[in-house]
Amino acid sequence: MNLIELTDAEFAKYRDLIYRVSGIRIGENKRVLISNRVRRRLRATGIAGYSAYFDFIRSAAGQVEMQPFLDAVTTNETYFFRDAAHYQWLADEFLPGMVREAAARRRPRTLRFWSAACSTGEEPYSMALKVAGRKGEFAGWRVEIVGTDLSASALTAARAAVYDERALHRVDPADRKAFFDEAPAGRWTVKPEVRAMASFRSHNLLFPTGGEPFDCIFLKNVLIYFDAVSKQKVVDVILAALAKGGSLVIGPTEGIHGMLGGLEKLKPWLYRKGS
Repeated sequence: MNLIELTDAEFAKYRDLIYRVSGIRIGENKRVLISNRVRRRLRATGIAGYSAYFDFIRSAAGQVEMQPFLDAVTTNETYFFRDAAHYQWLADEFLPGMVREAAARRRPRTLRFWSAACSTGEEPYSMALKVAGRKGEFAGWRVEIVGTDLSASALTAARAAVYDERALHRVDPADRKAFFDEAPAGRWTVKPEVRAMASFRSHNLLFPTGGEPFDCIFLKNVLIYFDAVSKQKVVDVILAALAKGGSLVIGPTEGIHGMLGGLEKLKPWLYRKGS
């Protein structure tokens, strides 16, 4: 199959579909990227052209292809302890604060994190490593780290918890020895006791999560792809899911500072919900 790039009309249709389904706004400069990624799905399905594939994924029979399509056009790349200051705060301030609150009987011995748009799992497992590093203080606690993503393939990789050297380049040797097992081909697997803290599920950030509120939410390196309307929808979901007194950690490019007026700003990337 030898296809040129999407035409203007085809690219516009794909951009509109991606936005309506996921809230992600694809820039006009991404035609080559989207062309290449859709072409992968054409090869995988045997469909002959961009327009025919577009019609297929919008049909009832093609709904099974919608998730692989979204996987193909969504970028999922990260590594452990990305934005090191966030994890330093988690280890040195947030976790000790939770322990003190529980000791004073001002909160139950439970701890819930949400890694929104968790990609292949490095972010939620980074949270888990910080908790595991203080496991004596959290003995007997119910610790739940929920990772969500739109990409089924990313979630499959997160559940497998096998990573290469690039993903682990910020994990210090002591933590690597304590919390990872060596795997073939120079890869590393997160140990079962760390993996047990994390669970993963599919979720579209435009819709409510349901369930118990979270004590800490990480929302990083995802909203750069959203326009103002979609960002506000996501912020509304996040604020509803954040527990009273809970902390929100955002990435430097999310562009939502003006939408967080109901939260107390502690750092440029850290906000807290009132009790």
